[in-house]
Amino acid sequence: MTTNEDIKLVSPCGIYCGDCAVYRVKDNPALIPALLSNGLTEDQFPCPGCRAVEGMCPHLEGRCENFICATNHEVQMCFECGEFPCEKLHPAADRANSLPHNMKMYSQCYIKRYGVKAWIEHLPQIKLRYFTGKISFGKGPQLPGED
Repeated sequence: MTTNEDIKLVSPCGIYCGDCAVYRVKDNPALIPALLSNGLTEDQFPCPGCRAVEGMCPHLEGRCENFICATNHEVQMCFECGEFPCEKLHPAADRANSLPHNMKMYSQCYIKRYGVKAWIEHLPQIKLRYFTGKISFGKGPQLPGED
């Protein structure tokens, strides 16, 4: 089982809030113009992560349905739910090239098997494979130089 400190910046669905510009703006004020141009207001940042704001992610209109669902099912991570996997975690091709949402199922399985700390440690490599890997039939996403 994970502790609250381990998962402070990990959403129940497996998105890492620590990678979000609305969180990172606290250490990088140069992000402010981009955040403002995307419709956010300065009172919305820095965001402390979805758990701290109880699912009221600045990127969403209203409260996150995944957060509400995890709260209602009394789980810290979606993989702990008796209904896992569910449609809320189903991947879609829409904006898969730019958003990490299709990584949710893989992230849930990785966290369940290895823990949150290992997932955060390996997240840069996981994201590199997701965003730049090329599908090789029977092998999954391959990085340049892999056979």
